[in-house]
Amino acid sequence: AKKNREWRREYMTLLMRDQENIEKGRTEGIEQGENRYALLTQKLLQEKRYDAIGRIGVDKGYRQELYREYHIL
Repeated sequence: AKKNREWRREYMTLLMRDQENIEKGRTEGIEQGENRYALLTQKLLQEKRYDAIGRIGVDKGYRQELYREYHIL
């Protein structure tokens, strides 16, 4: 019974750590995505491509195309 409790404690510790790491990765991914979007928007503003700014908000394929065009990884 004692080993079972120890095993459960270790399992829960690992599970909590995994959940924290998943949340950390999700937060970092969101931040990276926001940074990419902001950088693309800045570049489009500099080139006065105002029509493209509106389109990148609704057209994922076009946004990805522009990320490649501007070498935003």
